[in-house]
Amino acid sequence: MILTSHRGRRRRVMAIQHASHHSSMTGQWIPSTCGMCLHGCGIRVQVVDGVAVKIEGDPTNPDNLGKLCPKGNAGLSRLYDPTRILKPMKRTNPAKGPGIDPGWVEIEWEEAYEIVARELGRVRRDDPRKLLCAIGDFQRIILWGWPAVFGSPNFFTSLGNYCGGSYHPVNGMVDGSFAAINDYAYCNYWIQLGSGDGFSSHLHVSGSTKRMADARMRGMKVVVVDPRCSPAAAKADEWIPIVPGTDRAFVLGMAHVLVHELRRYDRQFLREHTNAPYLVGEDGFFWRDERGRAQVWDLRVDAPRPWNDVPREAMALEGTFQVDGHRLRTGFQVWKDILVDHTPERMAEISTVPASTIRRLAREFVGAAQIGATIEIEGKVYPFRPAALNYYRGAQSHANGLLDNMTYKLFNMLVGNIDVPGGHLGVPLDHRGFFISPGEDGMIKPEPHQLHPIPPFKYPPDSTHLMEWFPIGFDAGQLNAETLLEPERFGLDYQPEVLLLYHSNPLWNMPETDKIEQIMRRMKFIVAIDIHLTESTQWADVFLPDRTYLESTLLNCLEPPVVTGHSLRQPVVEPLGDTRDAYEILTELAERLGFLDDWNDLLNVVCGFVANTTYMLDPDRRYTVEELWDRFARSVYGDDRGLEWFKRHGHAVRYRTPEETYMPYGDLRIPFYFEYVKRVGAQLRQQMEAAGITDWRFDNYVPLPFWKNSPVIEDGERGYDFYAITFKEALHTFADTVVMPWLTEVSEKDPVHQGILINRATAERLGIETGQRIRLVSPAGRIEGRAQVVEGIHPQVVGVSNAITREYVTNPTVRVKGAHFNRLLTGSMRYTDSATGGLESTARVRIEVID
Repeated sequence: MILTSHRGRRRRVMAIQHASHHSSMTGQWIPSTCGMCLHGCGIRVQVVDGVAVKIEGDPTNPDNLGKLCPKGNAGLSRLYDPTRILKPMKRTNPAKGPGIDPGWVEIEWEEAYEIVARELGRVRRDDPRKLLCAIGDFQRIILWGWPAVFGSPNFFTSLGNYCGGSYHPVNGMVDGSFAAINDYAYCNYWIQLGSGDGFSSHLHVSGSTKRMADARMRGMKVVVVDPRCSPAAAKADEWIPIVPGTDRAFVLGMAHVLVHELRRYDRQFLREHTNAPYLVGEDGFFWRDERGRAQVWDLRVDAPRPWNDVPREAMALEGTFQVDGHRLRTGFQVWKDILVDHTPERMAEISTVPASTIRRLAREFVGAAQIGATIEIEGKVYPFRPAALNYYRGAQSHANGLLDNMTYKLFNMLVGNIDVPGGHLGVPLDHRGFFISPGEDGMIKPEPHQLHPIPPFKYPPDSTHLMEWFPIGFDAGQLNAETLLEPERFGLDYQPEVLLLYHSNPLWNMPETDKIEQIMRRMKFIVAIDIHLTESTQWADVFLPDRTYLESTLLNCLEPPVVTGHSLRQPVVEPLGDTRDAYEILTELAERLGFLDDWNDLLNVVCGFVANTTYMLDPDRRYTVEELWDRFARSVYGDDRGLEWFKRHGHAVRYRTPEETYMPYGDLRIPFYFEYVKRVGAQLRQQMEAAGITDWRFDNYVPLPFWKNSPVIEDGERGYDFYAITFKEALHTFADTVVMPWLTEVSEKDPVHQGILINRATAERLGIETGQRIRLVSPAGRIEGRAQVVEGIHPQVVGVSNAITREYVTNPTVRVKGAHFNRLLTGSMRYTDSATGGLESTARVRIEVID
C-alpha cells in the first residue's frame, strides 16, 4: 500500500527536524487563525526559512486574549504529520471493510477529477438524491450547501446534532441566538450543567478559560452538576454528581422551590419581557379575539383584552379565569400548575441529587440573582441579575432534549436574567449577530433554523434523515441508521449509491457503528476530501487531499461568546505536496458536473453578496479562494478592508457593545410559553394524517417542559443497570485530534484517558480492579476496554473518554485503544427527540468482567 511518496515523507521529517533546530530563531511571525476546532482562535505562527516552527496565541485578538489550548499548540503536528495524504489516490482493491488494505496508488488530479465527476455525474443524471453527504468542516461552513446545489438533501453524519440537535433550535426560538453562555463579566453565581464552558470545552475555550479565571478571582461562585468530576467540577466551589439525563429533573425541582416554596421570581421581567401573561385556553393555544390577537387579563377591568391594549403593569401574571364557560390561565400559571408535583423529593429520586441540596441551591441562586437590581453600563441602565444557569451537551443531548432546553431557559427566566448583565446571554451564530425580526403578538420571530431554510413537509420524504418531518429540528443524521436499512417504513423510494466524505468520519461519529458499516458497504462509489485516512476515508475509492489550516485561506467568525468580527486564516508556509483547497476542489467538481452557475448563486446567498450586488459572483466564472474571501471581506467591512488588509492585521475582532449583547431585541417579547412549538406540532400532525402516516410521534411538541422518563431510563428495566457517558477535554475536539502524537502523548499521561472509568465503590462491589478488561453491553452494541477505577464518577455511571475511541490509526506512535463509545448508542426514532431530532447521547449498559 502506498500512502504517500518517499519524497513527501522525507520532506516532512526534515521540516520537523528543522523546526526543532530553529525554534529559538526570530524568523517571521505571520498572523492567522487556528483550525484545530471549529471556533478559530487568533494565532501567530513563527516561520523560519519557509518552515513553521512555533504557534502562539495572538495577543491582539480579544477573542482568545493571546491564549491557546493544547490543540492549538499542537497544530504543527497536523501540518507536518508524516502520515498525512499529500497527493490524490485511488483504490485498487475492490474489497472494503475494517482492516482491509485499499491498495492505494497515487494519481494525478486530472485523473482523480475525471473519476469523481464520472461517478457523481452518473447519479446526478439518474437521481441526485442518491448522493449521501457527510460534511464536518465547520470553519468552511459556507461550503455545506454544495450537496444541495448538486440536488441531494442528505446529511449522513451526526456532527452538530450530537451536541446541539435540541440546543440550537431552542436558542433560536428564545432570542434569535445560536448558542448561549453566562455573563463572564458580571455573573456572581454560576451553575453549570453538563458543560466544559470556561474550563475545558465548548465556546472558544482559550479565551473563555481566562474569562472564567478572572471571574473566579473577583469572587464568582461556581457549582457544577455533572456525573463525572470533570475539569470544571474539579475546579468548582461545589461538585454535585447526578445521573446522566436527569438534569431536567434537578432544575424542575429548583423551579418548584422558587415558585411554590419561596415565591421568589422576577414578576416584572416575566410580565414585561415575555409572553408569560398571555392567556391560554384549555386546548393549549393562546386565547384570541375575533381579530386573532392574543389576550391578556386586564386587572383594571377584570376582563381579557388584547395584549397591545393593556399597560404592562396592568397585565395579570398569574391566575385562572372563566370567560363564557371557558377556563383560561396565564402561560405562567400553566407552568406553575405543572410544577406542583415536581417537588425536590420526587426530583431527588430521579436525579439522586438530595432534596436538601436542591432547596439550598435554589435559595442561593435566587438570592444571588438580586431581583430588582439595576446596573449602569456606558450611560445606560439595565436590569442586573448576576446569577445564571449554563449548560451544554451533557445536560440536554437526550431523547427529550427539547424539554431539557426549555426547562433551563425557563428557570433562568424566573429570575429575569435572559440577555441582561450578569445573566444568561445568547451567543450569535456569526458576525451577523442575533437573528431578530418581529413575530406575532409582539414576540420575537422564532428562528429554529439558522443553517438552512425550514424544510417543507413532504411525503414521501426526499432526505434520508427525514428533514422534512422536523419543522423545528436540527438535521437528525443518526436516523440514517434506521431509514436506509428499513426504507419502506419511511416511504423512501430510492437507495443512495454514492457517498461524499468531506472532513467527516461517520463510522466514528454516528451511533450504531455496525449499521453505518452496512450502509457504507452498499455504496457503489465513495469519494473523500480530507487530509488523512480515518475509519471512514479508508473505504473511499478516490481520496482528494485538502490543505491544512496553516496552508489555506478563509475568514472565520463562529459562535463567538463575547466578541464579533472575523479572523483571517491564511497560508503561513507553501502547501506541502500536491494538495488543493477544499473550496477549489468542490468548485472544480461543480464546473465539471455542469452547475457552476448554481454553485456561485448559492455562495452569493450564504456569503451575503445578495445584499450588496457590487460583490456578486458572476454565474459562469471560476473564482479562486482568495478572490472569494476578498469579496467577502470587502462586502462586510468596506473596500479598505479587503483580504490584503486582513493579511497584515490578522483580524477585525472586537468586543460586542452592550447594545449588541444585552436585550438586543428591544421591546420584542421572548417566549416563556412556547405556543409556537405546539402549533408547529399540530400542523405537522395534520400533514402526517393527510399523508396516511399514523405512527409518527408528536409527544414533545409541547409548550412547556415537565418530567417524563426517557427510553434510556426505561432501559434499566431490561437489565442494563449502569449509565455510560462519553466526554472530551481541551486536549481533543473531534476524531482527528485523537490520533495526533503530540496530543496523544499528553493524554496518555492522564489515567482518565486510559480506560473505562468506574466508581471505586462500584468496582469493589463488582470485584473489578484497575487494568482489568471489562465489557460494556448496551441494547445497541458492546465495547471492551481496561477498567480505570476512580473516585470522581457517579456510582451508577461509567465514563469513556473520546481519547480512547479510535479504531483505525495510521501513525505508528499512536496506540489503538478501540473503545468506540458510539457503538453503545442507538440511532432510531425511539432514542431521538420527536420535535428537534436531537439524539440520545447516553446509553444504559451492563458491565461484564472479561479477565
